[in-house]
Amino acid sequence: MRSDIKSYGHAGIDVAAVRAVADQFDAAADLVDRAAGDHLARLAFDGASAGRAHVARGDALRAGLQRVAAELSQWSRAAGEIAVALRVGAGRYADAELYAAARIA
Repeated sequence: MRSDIKSYGHAGIDVAAVRAVADQFDAAADLVDRAAGDHLARLAFDGASAGRAHVARGDALRAGLQRVAAELSQWSRAAGEIAVALRVGAGRYADAELYAAARIA
């Protein structure tokens, strides 16, 4: 069995593409933040505004909207963290490629 570099192939990542994906995660996080902040935060619905016959339902709706807003906020933070992790990983990969190229040269 022959053991040379051709038998192993080449593995790599497209650093620019990974950074572009990170930008998309940031854009999605910003979009969700704005939607939650601009739209959900302005909804002032509760039992009092639902009317006497629907107080419990109005309060339940308000609680549900608050829960959705909190979950969207968590999702947005997670998307931002994913973007950071992708950028860090791409940067480390690029640094490793430069280091390896310098060692070969």
